[in-house]
Amino acid sequence: MAKTYYAEGRQLAYVVRGLFILGGLGIYFSIPGLHWGVFFGILIGSIILGEIFGGMWTRKRRRDKKSRKTARTSGVRKSSSNKAKVSAHSSSAKIPLKKLTDAQIIKADVRTLSGTDFERLMELYYIDQGYNVQRVGGSGDHEVDLILKGKEGYKIAVQCKRWKQDVGNDIVLRLKAGKQVHGCYDAWIVTTSNFTKAAKEAADRLNIKLINGLSLDDRLKRLRK
Repeated sequence: MAKTYYAEGRQLAYVVRGLFILGGLGIYFSIPGLHWGVFFGILIGSIILGEIFGGMWTRKRRRDKKSRKTARTSGVRKSSSNKAKVSAHSSSAKIPLKKLTDAQIIKADVRTLSGTDFERLMELYYIDQGYNVQRVGGSGDHEVDLILKGKEGYKIAVQCKRWKQDVGNDIVLRLKAGKQVHGCYDAWIVTTSNFTKAAKEAADRLNIKLINGLSLDDRLKRLRK
């Protein structure tokens, strides 16, 4: 950008120089008897004046650019400061969420629960069904949230999905691997939504049980009673 301003200044210098030369020569030739030194004075003076005006233009443009840059920087800093203040105020104004009790989780609308509370709800449900339940979840769970152990002694891997969209076959395939990692005999997927056609086909081939939202609602009604 500095080169552009310099080029603009040079262009202005050439224009000013040309105007002064033309004007000076017009005066020189319109007045008879002027000394030849005046002619050279006009040329030299025009060159000097052109350089002065060109240099002034370049310096002015650079100052303007620097002023705009400083103004933008100050504006960004001020905006960032205001955002930080608003964020701090909002954080301090937030009321900590209370952890739901088991009774509240059971009575709540399942679709309003967090993913963690939904896992806890399913844990309570399967405990009520007579299973010994181990919570897994977290990173490295291999798509296994709960491990059930019944009276027969074999283990069942359960994946809980509190989703609005349908569960795809990628979850089914990952649960198949998770079942093997955790040494489980069976695998179930419980969701508040439904399953895609590909997920149903994959589950049928891999012998994985799918429990959709409608079936889940019926089971929870019995739990709440």
